[in-house]
Amino acid sequence: MAKSDLLKEAIADAKAVKETALANAKMALEEAFTPKLQSMLSHKIAEELDEEEIEEDEVADETYHNEEESADETYHNEEESQEENYNEEEEVSEEDEVSEEESEVSEEEVEEN
Repeated sequence: MAKSDLLKEAIADAKAVKETALANAKMALEEAFTPKLQSMLSHKIAEELDEEEIEEDEVADETYHNEEESADETYHNEEESQEENYNEEEEVSEEDEVSEEESEVSEEEVEEN
């Protein structure tokens, strides 16, 4: 019976050694790769944040330019509208002058008759 007990103890010791070796290997891997993985992740996150900032800047620039173009367009439309109003006023004024001249001519014709 001593042989079977020795065999059982040897198997138990081998399992314990195996578990200890696995735990030590796991800790060694964590110690070795954790700083590298943290560095890689931090770098990746920083890149993504930079890309987001660039995209936000591009959107902001595009929005600013669109607003600027819209303001320019509004200004030009207002100018054109004012010009049209001025031209219409001139036409009305010229028509009034022509009407006045025609009235004066008509009055003179009536006076002559």
